[in-house]
Amino acid sequence: MNKWILFISIGLAILGAFLILDASSISSVLRYHNASPYYFFRKQLIMIAIGIVGSLIVLRFPTSTYKTISLGISLIMLAIMIFTFGWSKITGSISTVTMTIGPITFQPAEVLKVSLIMYMGSYYGQWANSNNKSWFSAIRPLILCAVCAGVILLGGDFGTCAIMAALYALVFACVPTKEPWIKTFKGIVIFLLIFSVCILKFGYLVLPESALDGGGRLSRFNYKNACDRYEDPSGYQVCNGYIAMDNGGLTGVGVGNSVQKYLYLPESHTDFIFPIVVEEFGVIVGILIIIAYMVLLYFTFRVAVNTHTLRNSIICYGIGIYFMLHIFINLGGVLGIIPVTGVPLPFLSYGGTFIICMLGAFAIVQRINMENQIHKESN
Repeated sequence: MNKWILFISIGLAILGAFLILDASSISSVLRYHNASPYYFFRKQLIMIAIGIVGSLIVLRFPTSTYKTISLGISLIMLAIMIFTFGWSKITGSISTVTMTIGPITFQPAEVLKVSLIMYMGSYYGQWANSNNKSWFSAIRPLILCAVCAGVILLGGDFGTCAIMAALYALVFACVPTKEPWIKTFKGIVIFLLIFSVCILKFGYLVLPESALDGGGRLSRFNYKNACDRYEDPSGYQVCNGYIAMDNGGLTGVGVGNSVQKYLYLPESHTDFIFPIVVEEFGVIVGILIIIAYMVLLYFTFRVAVNTHTLRNSIICYGIGIYFMLHIFINLGGVLGIIPVTGVPLPFLSYGGTFIICMLGAFAIVQRINMENQIHKESN
């Protein structure tokens, strides 16, 4: 296996569990009324253990089986969302499609992100070598992706839907082809993606003021100058994140000494954990975490470049894009670059399904790297 990917991914996951303990110890008791300040920490450790066991299982399956497995998993997750899901509020204006089994809250959308990457890679790996390349065969996986994203959108989880749409568009753009009409279609997909990013970034310039100040979902586009709207929901959380990072400075205020985690910063252990990290450990540690992300991303794309099959290359690129999008959208929202969407930060934010899927995704990269080494030695 690739040791860099192994040690960084496991190290970040374990670091994230202790950061969650630090960020959630106060809110666990006072905001969520749990009996113990260790509530979220224990649950995260359990999910990391499940993720590691699941990753060991993933390593046993060759990538040649991914098409059947991923399609089956995707259809099961879609069926769960349609027939058995519930709607759970995370914050006042952000919701997610979930299924609750006893004390466990399961998010099928997180599994779909990874399973559809596997399916698209397996499908287009075969499709690129086929002689029958009709327009319908080219977009068949995209239809399934659009249906899954549409169900999530109807559930009110706009952040996850946006990530899935961008993810599948970028994975499709990675598929090599010589057909002019497919290149044109890929160009349209990329244009729509860039247009969507521009709407996300500059939507506040064209949306009516009544919509931005109305307190609904569109109010999240009003993300500029957050501290000027401190008492407004659209500015309160981001401004408190700024205050936390400003308190931290270069070296931080010390472990456990965060002020903002005392219920000033909502969701300090989920999508806004980064400001707490900077407040307690300083900007230097925050930069080191981003560097660790970039190193992990570099080795993931390096595995993708060195693969001997198009299927594995697309899957690796897809997982790298999946990882990168979560980092960009989370930190973009925290830093006030784009609207807040409730997207977790990889490995560090609290989230059982998310950490399992993230560990599983990098286990897939490790499996592909192992197959690369086997192929290299056999030749």
